[in-house]
Amino acid sequence: MRVSTDDQNINLQKDELIKYAEGRGWSPILYEDHGISGAKTSRPALDKLIDDVKNGSLGVVLAWKLDRIGRSTQHLAGIINTLLEANVGLCVPSQGIDTSHGSINPASKLQLNVLAAVAEFERDLIRERTKAGMRSAKARGIHVGRPVSFTDDQKRRAKELLACGQTTVKNISLVIGLPLTTTWRMLKTI
Repeated sequence: MRVSTDDQNINLQKDELIKYAEGRGWSPILYEDHGISGAKTSRPALDKLIDDVKNGSLGVVLAWKLDRIGRSTQHLAGIINTLLEANVGLCVPSQGIDTSHGSINPASKLQLNVLAAVAEFERDLIRERTKAGMRSAKARGIHVGRPVSFTDDQKRRAKELLACGQTTVKNISLVIGLPLTTTWRMLKTI
């Protein structure tokens, strides 16, 4: 199970997976990553799951959706290959994937790889829409990114210091009371 942000709730995934596992007579071991993107190839719970797969502790990996495991085709393919090598099944009931009987046929392998590609495509679309929204906001004069951490008065004072021949960023940052890196960022806007 995984949620990308700390303010999201994992309970829906957990409830459905536990109910499914119990219905199959499986004793579930829960692996939960909170606030970590599926684009990350290393996540604490996923890393532990992979270790358990490799050491023979698991017979089946049950996931709510394939994109909860990972969103990159390459990463998912690597995980799928790890499961195959360890003779561990993969079950994603919501997407019709079930190799929990110990055998995987070419059609199942193709389906897994197509679904991995779709998950990556979906992530790329989200990234593209986010970037388009940011460009649109910038074009309308809306600040995008980290909050401005200096005031207009500090910027005005820095301009005055530059006009008076004060040219070192260190001295300007000391006079206006800003950290060096913030002063650098502010001076780029002058």
